[in-house]
Amino acid sequence: MNRKGIALSALFAGLISASAFATYNATAVGTVKFITQMGPGLQYAPETFVFQITNQPATTCSSGYAQFLVSPASIPDPQTRRNMLAILVAAKASGAEVQVAYDSANGYCDQGSPAVYYLSLK
Repeated sequence: MNRKGIALSALFAGLISASAFATYNATAVGTVKFITQMGPGLQYAPETFVFQITNQPATTCSSGYAQFLVSPASIPDPQTRRNMLAILVAAKASGAEVQVAYDSANGYCDQGSPAVYYLSLK
């Protein structure tokens, strides 16, 4: 395997192992519409980012925003958060679809938005 293949394998290793133990009741597939990294002066916790996909599910938790949220509260491992962000950036840049696992009954929320169990690049 070349250096690039090894780097990609290492990048996604944390995401795959973390998602193997997750439970969820729904998935949504779509292209990435936007990704927003929150600054420390906003109402979100540090290291929080939100994103939206086409075919975004109607679930909004309590915020009223139709977007997914990733933060240290829902994904405690920093490397896994970086891996998720890398997947989203790659999908946005290439136009590829992502699959997002979430709780459609608003049972897994983070800062008022649906939290993410796992992401897959389709």
